[in-house]
Amino acid sequence: MGDIYLLGLDLGISSLKAALFTAEGRLVHVEQDEYMIYPEGDRVEVDPQVYWTPMACAIRRLLERWGGPPEAIAAVSVSSHAETVIPMTADGQPARKALVWMDNRSQPEAEELLQQMGLRRVLEISGQPDIGPIWPVTKFRWLSKHEPETVQRTAAFLLPEDYILFRLSGKFAGEYSLWSSSLVLDIRRKVLSDEMLAFAGISARQVPPLYPSGTAIGTVCAECAAETGLSTRTVVVTGAIDQACAAIAAGNVRPGIVTESTGSVLALVATISKPIFDSETRVPCHIHALPDMYCLLPWNTTGGLTLKWFKDRFAIDLSQQAEASGQDVYTLLTNAAEQIAPGSDGLIMLPHLEGAFFPEYNNQARGVFFGFTLSHTRAHFTRAIMEAVAYMIRRDLEGLARLGVSANELRVLGGGAKSKLWSQIKADVCNLPVVMPSQGEAAVLGAAMLAAVGIGLVPDIPSAANLMVKEGERLYPNPVAHSVYETAYRLYVNLYQATKGLYPDCSTIQNLTKN
Repeated sequence: MGDIYLLGLDLGISSLKAALFTAEGRLVHVEQDEYMIYPEGDRVEVDPQVYWTPMACAIRRLLERWGGPPEAIAAVSVSSHAETVIPMTADGQPARKALVWMDNRSQPEAEELLQQMGLRRVLEISGQPDIGPIWPVTKFRWLSKHEPETVQRTAAFLLPEDYILFRLSGKFAGEYSLWSSSLVLDIRRKVLSDEMLAFAGISARQVPPLYPSGTAIGTVCAECAAETGLSTRTVVVTGAIDQACAAIAAGNVRPGIVTESTGSVLALVATISKPIFDSETRVPCHIHALPDMYCLLPWNTTGGLTLKWFKDRFAIDLSQQAEASGQDVYTLLTNAAEQIAPGSDGLIMLPHLEGAFFPEYNNQARGVFFGFTLSHTRAHFTRAIMEAVAYMIRRDLEGLARLGVSANELRVLGGGAKSKLWSQIKADVCNLPVVMPSQGEAAVLGAAMLAAVGIGLVPDIPSAANLMVKEGERLYPNPVAHSVYETAYRLYVNLYQATKGLYPDCSTIQNLTKN
């Protein structure tokens, strides 16, 4: 199998990757690029070509730098963010610019959905415990009300992965995991909801055919081959939502394993055999990349972004020092934090810099540093931020436990997983073994695994994991540190309860100074 290669693509919210793997999961080469989206108030639109042009360039650069024969790439698949709506005409042209997931113009439509159907009914259909303008169903309704001519001209409403699949194969196709958060899919039965489609104002014919993850839908089309250098023999395979792709790339292919990704946001993925809908705990439930499996997806708006904010605002000198010496600024920050005792000498942080999602669901929540004195240093604040993210993970795990979903170990992903200190803090706070990744390209590896399944190279995703996933270092909880964190964690939880009634006053003050 050494001469067979698999291409994994990942379309993130501001960057993208193309990575080539051997059939055994060894990373051969990866190319990365960024793209820019410019919000205009609540309006956030983009020409979908913004997604494809850098992706095509990344693929071409990868092929050039690899130097192997393109026909040796047996299959390609895609990991992607969700919720962005891309209306396409029958001749394969955008009917209008894409409505990006951040576009909030459909807030009134979200309120209509809540009034007409209620949160419980929406949860029963979609598995989503919150109603907001991020969900495609609200964007469909907004288009139906404000741009009916666009809806009439649209042959297929695509999501980001669907669009990349279309540019690869020339075919409209989607898959279940990405459409789970569209709200038009009944995730129990894996069929479109007539009730939701009626609200959206679109027809079932305007949703692309939906397939399980890891399904071959065709081969690379001639136009794509000309743009990228790929072979028209390469099979195009449906992928999955990015968190599901990353989860299977970490070996999270059965219940009992939970993956945690500290990227800009913090997200957990717990694999479950049946969907769980709970209107009190309110954990988002998605169709998994694994066939006949689901995943619970608690997430928080600020994870690694909190440390980046601190670095950008309060460690400018350290960034300059790192640049001059060729070092990584995060390494300098965390090396200093490692010298601070667990619990940061009583300094606690609430990392809700962009509101709080699970389990608080409080858009007005703010960040808090509590308990600092004249003796606290930048290193204390750095460690307190790292500990705060670990406390969020523990809160998420406790929410899962209330639903009967337990974790035997935690597998860490994302930029935060590069830090052994941060991973050890997570082990100590959560009192669980933590498995670090052997390499940092999880989402694209997950896509490559689905590509392998799609061409029958392996019979299923667990077999792909056995062949292609290599565990990194395993860290175990330190009992002494854990005992400190028991007290610190209780303070973290109580601190939110003590301050949550004050957050509206922060907004009031901010608004007063704007007028």
